[in-house]
Amino acid sequence: MTMLAVGFDQQGNVLLLTLLDTFDNGTMAVMDAACVTFFDAEGPTHSIFDFTPTQKVVMAPLSLERRASKPAMCVGFERVIVAPQPELRALAEKFRLHQVNAGLPAPHIVQTMAEAEHLLGLGPLVFEPVDTSWLANDKAKVV
Repeated sequence: MTMLAVGFDQQGNVLLLTLLDTFDNGTMAVMDAACVTFFDAEGPTHSIFDFTPTQKVVMAPLSLERRASKPAMCVGFERVIVAPQPELRALAEKFRLHQVNAGLPAPHIVQTMAEAEHLLGLGPLVFEPVDTSWLANDKAKVV
């Protein structure tokens, strides 16, 4: 089952990760693996994490805090979290607050993709699909 769709807008240099279905520790690990692999291949980019289609969250607060204590992968590039659902927006706000309190650059949080494009000063963005078939076979990066 696909839990993540990945796209890239080359002109705006924006990576899009769309989380499908459930956001949990496994999804977070896959997201990180996809980002690391993409940035290694293509270099740093702005990132949009789109939780619009996400149905539910199964995330322990401590897991979120641990992840928030790590710095952004692309220093000097913007990160935007699109979270229209109140539960996900609250989780994103907690993540943002942990990053701010740790002295790290924190992501922006918006409710729509249009707001994300506007915030980045880009758009309309056109995302080409990125092949993520390797994620299913690469257990070492998904631990």
